Amino acid sequence: MVKLSRIEKRGDILASELLFCCPKCGGALTELGAFAKCPLGHSFDKSKYGYYNLLLSNTSGTHGDNKEMVLARRAFLGAGYYEPLAKRLSEIAASLTDQSGALLDVGCGEGYYTVRLAEALKARNNSTRVAAFDISRDAVRELLRKEKSISAAVASAYAVPVSDGAFSTVVNAFSPFSREETVRALASGGHFIMAIPERDHLFELKEILYETPYKNEVKDSGIEGLTLAHDERLTYKMELGSREDISALFKMTPYAYRTPRSAAERLSEYTSLTVTADFHIYVYRKD
Repeated sequence: MVKLSRIEKRGDILASELLFCCPKCGGALTELGAFAKCPLGHSFDKSKYGYYNLLLSNTSGTHGDNKEMVLARRAFLGAGYYEPLAKRLSEIAASLTDQSGALLDVGCGEGYYTVRLAEALKARNNSTRVAAFDISRDAVRELLRKEKSISAAVASAYAVPVSDGAFSTVVNAFSPFSREETVRALASGGHFIMAIPERDHLFELKEILYETPYKNEVKDSGIEGLTLAHDERLTYKMELGSREDISALFKMTPYAYRTPRSAAERLSEYTSLTVTADFHIYVYRKD
């Protein structure tokens, strides 16, 4: 399990070891004021927003959710429509996370779940450190606007810049999933918590957008290297009471760029809408 960060004095700078590691060599990253450095000398500047860009690929252009999608998520999730899911994920994480460990939120988006996970740990007087990353800079900036105490980075779920076995809990809510990187990041005895859309999730929205709406495909729950310890389905109806909320939901989903303009215009005529929220939560253990 990860211990609390080592903190020492280097000259006039207070140095602390980050939960993230160097994406180039895998060495520990030590934060030194406005930058972080590994033992081999690879250095990464800290952005003015408080995160590190640990993507190794070309970072020009837009990665992940753009600003419009991030703002749509903030509006929709901030209205509380996914609060039952956030509450349940937080309860599970708080009950499982080792106080001497650390929690990682993979593909954290704008931080809606991350902040609630951190709050749930704090409510139990749990000193667990929380780290989160997303491939979208706009999303990570929004996370740190809400909560600056979370260690945050711009990174890919397929090349997670953390040491092997660094986290006692890893959470993934609707984000890209790499089995290899998830298993690698988890400590022995640690837990992986994953939330995915179930068959009926947002079906009423798809009925408006598509001539032949489809149910979500739910794949086999087995993950090599992990043991399924618990799973549950969470389903409820959401009453969207305004065009603004309906538009925010639409814009934060992939449907926004897969849907013909005529369908989007048809949806814009609705002033209220009842939509099914249908999630499945899986909890795995690394033995």
